[in-house]
Amino acid sequence: MENNEKGNQGSALEPMVKAVLVADENTLWLPEVLDGLAAQDHKKLEFLLLLRGNEKTTSDIEDLVKRVLPTSQIIRTTGKVNYAKLANLVLRNELTDSRDNFFLFLKDDLILDATCVRRMVELAVGSNAGIVGPKVLDGENPSQLEDMGSVMDNFYSPVGRSEKGENDQGQHDGKNISAAPESAMLIRADLFRAIEGYDTEVNSPDNNVEICLRSHLVGAKVVLASNSVATRIQIQPKFVKSNIDVLRPRHRLRMALASNFGVSLIRNIFESILIMVSGVVYGLVTGRFALTWGHLSSVWWNLKRLKSLNSIRGRTRSSYAINARDASSLEPQQHSFRRAVIGHAPSGTGPEALTRIRFHQLWAALLGPGGIALLVAAVVLGFGSRHLLTEGLPAIGRFQLLPADPLDLFRSWWHGWRSTATGMDAIGPDGLPVLGVLLAILPGDDQLLWSWMVVAAIPIGAIGVWRLVRPIGGGRSRAVAFLVYLSIPLPYDALKEGRLTPLAIYALLPWLAKRMAVSQGVSPYGSIGGQPGPGVKERTQLTDGLLTGLTLALGIAFDPVFLIPAFIIFIGLFVGSLLSGTTSGISRLLKSFCLSLGVASLLHFPLIIDISTGRSASSLIGFEAWKKGSLGPSGVFNLDTGSFSNSSFTWLLFIVAAFALMVGTGRHLFLGVRSWFIIIVGFCSVWFADQGWWVGRTPEEETLFVPLAVGLAWASAIAAAGIGSDLTNPTPKKIYLRKISIGVAALALGVSAIPVLSGSLDGSWGAPRKELSSVLSFVVDQSPAKGEPSRGGENRIVWIGEPSILPATSSVFTEDVGLAITDGLPDITDQWPYQLGENKGALEIRKGIAKAIAGDTNRLGETLGKWGVKHLVLVEGVAPVPYQERRFDLPSFYEAALTRQLDLARTEGLNSAVTIFENTAHEAVHAVVRDSNRKVVPAEVSRINWSDYLVVSGADGAFRWMLEPAGSWRIYNNGSETPILRAGDEGGLPTRRSVRVASESASLLQLDGSASKARHRLQIALLIIIFLVTNWSRLRLDKAEL
Repeated sequence: MENNEKGNQGSALEPMVKAVLVADENTLWLPEVLDGLAAQDHKKLEFLLLLRGNEKTTSDIEDLVKRVLPTSQIIRTTGKVNYAKLANLVLRNELTDSRDNFFLFLKDDLILDATCVRRMVELAVGSNAGIVGPKVLDGENPSQLEDMGSVMDNFYSPVGRSEKGENDQGQHDGKNISAAPESAMLIRADLFRAIEGYDTEVNSPDNNVEICLRSHLVGAKVVLASNSVATRIQIQPKFVKSNIDVLRPRHRLRMALASNFGVSLIRNIFESILIMVSGVVYGLVTGRFALTWGHLSSVWWNLKRLKSLNSIRGRTRSSYAINARDASSLEPQQHSFRRAVIGHAPSGTGPEALTRIRFHQLWAALLGPGGIALLVAAVVLGFGSRHLLTEGLPAIGRFQLLPADPLDLFRSWWHGWRSTATGMDAIGPDGLPVLGVLLAILPGDDQLLWSWMVVAAIPIGAIGVWRLVRPIGGGRSRAVAFLVYLSIPLPYDALKEGRLTPLAIYALLPWLAKRMAVSQGVSPYGSIGGQPGPGVKERTQLTDGLLTGLTLALGIAFDPVFLIPAFIIFIGLFVGSLLSGTTSGISRLLKSFCLSLGVASLLHFPLIIDISTGRSASSLIGFEAWKKGSLGPSGVFNLDTGSFSNSSFTWLLFIVAAFALMVGTGRHLFLGVRSWFIIIVGFCSVWFADQGWWVGRTPEEETLFVPLAVGLAWASAIAAAGIGSDLTNPTPKKIYLRKISIGVAALALGVSAIPVLSGSLDGSWGAPRKELSSVLSFVVDQSPAKGEPSRGGENRIVWIGEPSILPATSSVFTEDVGLAITDGLPDITDQWPYQLGENKGALEIRKGIAKAIAGDTNRLGETLGKWGVKHLVLVEGVAPVPYQERRFDLPSFYEAALTRQLDLARTEGLNSAVTIFENTAHEAVHAVVRDSNRKVVPAEVSRINWSDYLVVSGADGAFRWMLEPAGSWRIYNNGSETPILRAGDEGGLPTRRSVRVASESASLLQLDGSASKARHRLQIALLIIIFLVTNWSRLRLDKAEL
């Protein structure tokens, strides 16, 4: 009797809950949802079913509802009414019941456990919470979490408390939330009435966030009942999923405007403008046009709903209790901004993991074999490069100084002109403008930054190899490939001798090889014949071709010679695949490579135009003297391209790579054959060039060795994977063979690394500590600074010597001797090949020197002088004595012929690496020829920009400028173009273009670079278009996978 009385008393005290189920009348799982409601052990529970549909409720649905929930009330709506409007029906007078303590809003994809409602109510009463949500599990796998509520970031975007697919181990129980799960929400009835329900303009998936935000602002608490469990059957509706990029920016802006007042509102408006602009740009770049439209339309969408927005603001402000910012998470601001702009930000354990989780993953990887190899290599590289990184690169070979203003690299490319060889309009590398802009932006000393960029080519290439072999196996494979690539002496030879092109190819070729392998799509680089390996993401053939083309174009941007090793990699993969006994992926590889060639050609169309209009393709290759048989079999097998340390052990790396064929089976054998054919094709190209069979100019030795190095590293990784997996069958023979293989490979790899370890001791990889400029500075005038006036402009220098040791790219003079012409001491703009063509200045200088050597003149200075040449330097060493190791003695007749010249004075006693002659018949580059006596008077010249010279005349007469191409220059006086007199015109000069000037008059000499600018504008536009198309095609596949 007493127990019944207590039970009745407890039942009377239980809060009344009205469960409001919003359902589609065609929902297949409606019976299971209703059964879950009927099974609730909370006694005081009423039911309101809101059905959506275009037809009248059928008797079957009515029978079902009445059978399961006999006391339920049914309201049917027609048309498309959103969830918020239906839920707000409980505010209608006829549905309002003063007995209601709580509303439980449910969607029709949720099945409640029998204790779900009771436990939510208990928590709401016990904690005085305004809104309570349950723990929602995945219907397909109930052990995994589906929704644990969310917190709001600084810009009102929801951040889920759990990750999709995360197992439920109670790890998120008891955590604070800002918004309850969307599919189920228990809310106090008085609170719901006070805030007048849901905002009917905010649809799924944000209606739960919006109502929880407003509830929090009026002082209500939002909690999660982790012991209250529900199971979600349906994933996010297709409509919501496809429109979330449009809806979320609109909803985010509405919530920001509705929940902020005063100064906070003004700040939020500015933040929203920044988010909108960034989102539009991001959406266009990534091909997410729905996101672009969502950001663009967010302002107009909210303005159209301004009346309802003001109404909500008024209701919120009347009960305002907490600042909106207090409702947001304490997450880093940049994550919130990123999420507001692009829709997601770092979270969880996947590719977008939180920084701390990614850090732990990285730390775990560093403790493996690959990570240890990475750390050891970083220490050795840093130790071996310490002087280069702290003192800068020596100005040897192609490592010449940067211009005083790094943006001159961009201007040179933009205007299509450089001062090399008296002036060239030849196309320069497209990587120069990027380098110039980076150096101008980055803080610090430009020369030191340049040194870091050059040295960084080595680790970039090694990381590229790491990425290349990642799909093959585990950390041991990556470690072996990494160490093999770094043990090859060619990058250190390039650093020691000042070679830029081999370093650029060493850095980028492994990345291109990876792209080619992925585009072929054969396992483990794709799904053809097996499963993709780690780090491989399959793309469409179009995307693979575009990505390969962009990588190829990047290499060509540094030097067009990159195309040669790229072809070697392609031929090796193509032929190796054919000879391995299968044609799998061959057509994909061929189509992708052809597409990549088209992309690269399109992006470098100015170079294609240059070649198609007469420039020789071989002129893109630097004139380097590769003497027949200079390497020989020993040099080829040791990849010995210079004098770096002792590289006689490098051939041992071939033993490591050979295990790819000896122990590999199945997939590993197929990969081994392909990588070895890259080695073979690379070896043949080097041997072909060494035998003198190469037609035209021959690339530098290191350039042809890089594909061979990539093949060696690739094959070595395959060998390590084969030893680790293909020999794991525990038969006595295989166990013995595995031990022998590991021992031999480890010994070969260790011994081959000795030259690199010993070469690191001096801190600069053997590069000379002094450069030729330290000797020449005593006799060569310092270049005037930008804007600084000088008499006649900068004096020129002619350099003669073996091409590889000259401080500027040369043209062919004789078989083993090159000739270079620079304005003052050379800089980096003088380091790329060119074709003389009709360059009058360079041709006349070459012709004059040839006559002097032949004994046909003793007045060479007069010929050189009129082109502004003040010094002529014979170079026989890459650096001054005693800092040089490479010396190339010129034939004695060069020095003898120049000594015989009556107008050249030899400068004695400087250094035996150079022989310097000063031209006593030197004339200024910019000068006025007097009318009275035809005397040449230097003009006062100030270089105010890359293509602009301010010229002040020192006499009345004809002003002439010795800059080529002569027809590309214009003269302006008082803003008007001055007519140019052609050679032989009255009042002008007999052999040169000129203009009439008066004494002390100022004129502007300006390069006409309009054609180059137009080409580069189109080039940039094409780059943007191709980048966007590539990104769009890549993201389309990503969306299809979701």
